[in-house]
Amino acid sequence: MLTWTLPPALAARARAGALPHGWILAGAGEPELEEAARTLAAAFLCQDPDRRPCGTCKHCRKVEKGVHPDLQWVEKYPDKRQLVVEQIRALRSDAYIRPNEAERKVYILQNAQQMNDEAQNAFLKVLEEGPEYAVFLLLSENHLALLPTIRSRCELLRLTGAEAGGDSLRLGGELAGLLLGGDRWRLLAWCVPWEKAGREDVVALWKAARETLLTCRDPASLPRAVRLAQTLGELLSLAQGSGNLGVLWGRLYAAQE
Repeated sequence: MLTWTLPPALAARARAGALPHGWILAGAGEPELEEAARTLAAAFLCQDPDRRPCGTCKHCRKVEKGVHPDLQWVEKYPDKRQLVVEQIRALRSDAYIRPNEAERKVYILQNAQQMNDEAQNAFLKVLEEGPEYAVFLLLSENHLALLPTIRSRCELLRLTGAEAGGDSLRLGGELAGLLLGGDRWRLLAWCVPWEKAGREDVVALWKAARETLLTCRDPASLPRAVRLAQTLGELLSLAQGSGNLGVLWGRLYAAQE
């Protein structure tokens, strides 16, 4: 059973066949993103013109059971820390093979922010030049870790409500992702507006980022996540007192290196 429901405006676009072929799903945890992606994939593959996804046609049922031949889930190899370019090249080759049963082929990239730069550049090519029947759903708890050229060619579907934990948790998750990502310039660009924020807002942001880091499930990233969480704990103690926020932001930037 599909447990996530398309928002009304999105459902109307699905019925009209007006959904773009590139999507970034963000703003929630991995389980919620996967459920939303499954429903969106069913909407693309569904054969009912009046209600997509209908949940009852053969395509929707196969999506629910995880056996649809025109739906592929792509995740990093167990022995790799990132999605590598070989996986994206394989996806690109497969995309040019026409669908087996439906009118579309849907590829869901789990933890898309884990693509290394070479993989992202390879993916950008198939996103721009792939066949019109191919659909790409990128799941990312930190969509800012994706190249701007990819983000600009995809529609962002940000999950909201209880499952996303509200704005503080979402923004804290984005900050945590940037800290873990190791790209100093992306971190600086994201944080610039926050350097003028009030103390309460900064404290709430850092608390949410620390909570996100403490729930890290990636063994390869865990030591770094723990170290960053410890740093944020120290900065929070100072920020809640009379610590200079400008200095504390500088310490946070340095901790990423």
